[in-house]
Amino acid sequence: MKENDMINVFSVLDMKASFRRFVSKYYMIGSFLVVILAFIGIMNFFNTTATSVISRKKELALLEVVGMTKKQISKMLVAEGFLYLGGAFMIAVLLVVVGAKQILINTLGTAFFFQLHLTIVPCLLMVPILSGIAYAIPKYQFKKMSQESVVERIRKE
Repeated sequence: MKENDMINVFSVLDMKASFRRFVSKYYMIGSFLVVILAFIGIMNFFNTTATSVISRKKELALLEVVGMTKKQISKMLVAEGFLYLGGAFMIAVLLVVVGAKQILINTLGTAFFFQLHLTIVPCLLMVPILSGIAYAIPKYQFKKMSQESVVERIRKE
């Protein structure tokens, strides 16, 4: 019997394994992008929350002078952090529902193996982390700021 090197024969199992490797590359690249974007989002939220407290140092000192207690100011700052969180969550969900759907259809929608299944689970998974940041950062920044006297905080520009 003579072998012909011009004919390549693949079994169905070989094709399935090759396809799984191909799809796993998409999962790996997508997962890497999600981790990077989540990290950027967390750092951005952290920075926004911390900057909000620091930039309002004089305003918060004046509130303390006119009679607000430190506890009330701390609660107000935490509430603002949760308002930022709610706004960020709503924007993220809208972007997933509207933006991601169109992007995925335009890029991968032509592939025969692609099935569109949008989920907001990643957004929901970020809520506990961001809630912790929305609670802890304003409290920490205000506590650190409160170490200075009210007069010193009002004088500084």
